[in-house]
Amino acid sequence: MSQVASSPRAISTDDSSQVNQFSARHDIFIARQPIFDTSSNVYAYELLFRNAGQQTAQIDNGSVASSQVILNAFVDMCIQEIAENRQVFVNFTREFLVGDIPLPLSSNSLVVEVLEDVEIDSQVVDGLRALKKNGYTLALDDFIFTDDKEPMFDTVDIIKIDLLGCDITSLKEEVKALKARGIKLLAEKVETHEEFELCKQMGFDYFQGFYFCKPMILSGQSVKPNRLAVLQILAKLQDPNCDINELEDFISKDVGISYKILRIINSAFYNFRREIKSVREAIVALGLKTIRDWMCVIVMTDIDDKPQELLSQSLRRARMMQTLSANLGLNREVAFITGLFSAIDAIMDQPMDTILRQLPLADYIVQALTQGEGGYGELLGTVIRYEKGQWDELAMDGLNSQDLVEGYVDSITWTSQIYSRLED
Repeated sequence: MSQVASSPRAISTDDSSQVNQFSARHDIFIARQPIFDTSSNVYAYELLFRNAGQQTAQIDNGSVASSQVILNAFVDMCIQEIAENRQVFVNFTREFLVGDIPLPLSSNSLVVEVLEDVEIDSQVVDGLRALKKNGYTLALDDFIFTDDKEPMFDTVDIIKIDLLGCDITSLKEEVKALKARGIKLLAEKVETHEEFELCKQMGFDYFQGFYFCKPMILSGQSVKPNRLAVLQILAKLQDPNCDINELEDFISKDVGISYKILRIINSAFYNFRREIKSVREAIVALGLKTIRDWMCVIVMTDIDDKPQELLSQSLRRARMMQTLSANLGLNREVAFITGLFSAIDAIMDQPMDTILRQLPLADYIVQALTQGEGGYGELLGTVIRYEKGQWDELAMDGLNSQDLVEGYVDSITWTSQIYSRLED
């Protein structure tokens, strides 16, 4: 494996001695945050937007500017592809809600979200009723009961409640009252498995937060040996000296993996003129690197006791890091495996350092995953901040906003295509 390139220097957002490449452009940032149902399946995505130019531009009407960013994103990007044909929650400004600015978007998959800072008056209530009549699903964000919200209860479909700002005892009574009105409830900032279970017991329908990214440690639980063995071999496969015989032997021992490799190589994606009938033929035809990459993907998608979104997230990070690594002079394979293993603690239900001690990974990959150090660590941090919508903290030498946008959208498309090929 190649050595880590010198660490890219972070650019301070308030450093006036140089032009901030993120504020000098007018690109649209877009990210998504999953919303889960009670079975930990993705029900929808909340889409986050930011116009990079807004960091410095003089904006006379902030609402109109934000609205323009949203519209540009829907026009310039294939939102349904990004959302993988699921419903999308989007924050809309007052101008949209009262009809001053038309909403030329389909009601089939859009959830119109009313932010907590929108002043609720008769115009807003009438506007929401009109949207409801036109088939839109309506959601109220960061709900705190006040008298002015009472007229909305017969109109909104979903109410989002921030767990961090709630007293659990009083919350239980509010949940009962809202459920009695037929309103669906979405718990925001669910950070632990315990909170997830508590909210399910109270009657919440949907959940948003990073609870699924954290390992659930059970007393006396050990690492599952079969899964660990697969991960050990997967890590070893990143060694460029791994030969064909070793790889063939490993793949051939697992009927499921062998089957998937042969299905992939014989699919229309590769379009070989003759059928490839053996693992060795597949390795020779595709090459060691391509087989290694597919192995990474197959191993992750074969984990069936975790939410698919967690595994998809790992694949998106791996792809995005691989794509951006060229701009930074980093090794593509190392960048990919770093992103792939970035949520391995949640997948294995063990602390990150415990898992990594048992895997034959290079020291700089371990440091990147545990300490965020080196070029790979900084890149991983940038990718994670992007997916969380923390765009003010993205600056990194060698990357501009357009690189990040394109890398993120590509990672979503690539991961979606990977799953569809494996399910063919």
